[in-house]
Amino acid sequence: MGLQVDNISFHRMRREHLPLLYDWITKEPPINRFWGYSYNGTYGEFVHEFVSSIKGSDPTEPYLIYYDDEPIGYIQTFHWSDYPGSEQFAELQRAAGLDILIGAPPYRGKGFGQAIIRGFLQDVVFRDGSVTCCVTDPDIRNTPAIRVYEKVGFEIVRRVEELSDITRPVWFMRVARHQLEQKKN
Repeated sequence: MGLQVDNISFHRMRREHLPLLYDWITKEPPINRFWGYSYNGTYGEFVHEFVSSIKGSDPTEPYLIYYDDEPIGYIQTFHWSDYPGSEQFAELQRAAGLDILIGAPPYRGKGFGQAIIRGFLQDVVFRDGSVTCCVTDPDIRNTPAIRVYEKVGFEIVRRVEELSDITRPVWFMRVARHQLEQKKN
């Protein structure tokens, strides 16, 4: 499968996408889950968790990732300052967050992660002029994700044992708008 970066696009998630996302999430190994907890809830609880983002009443912006016309994953962004606990970390001020899941098995491990993250940062995250950087928080054991983030230009800032409802050790990894632009050239 040849990767065509121009064929990657992002579309706001809609309620009818939830069964597909639920399928991806419930089949994903816990270490790779972008929010870092084992999802053992019912489909109804899952819908309740995501529907407020879809409606816009939650500050997280959910998107499906498409390759050509096929949905292959999920990606979301948010302002860290919208969530309690972020004020204690200087690197989260004026920062967006980012979580990604390549859900369709044929697209995992094929080099899509870098192109997706870079494109999402350019097309969505850094279109917001108030955002100076993006900080993501992969589980410290998720070495494949950490490597992809580093290839995009993210740098490890610090290890955090617990933040708000995140109760596992994570790395704060940061890329500034200007770093991403330099990495492009």
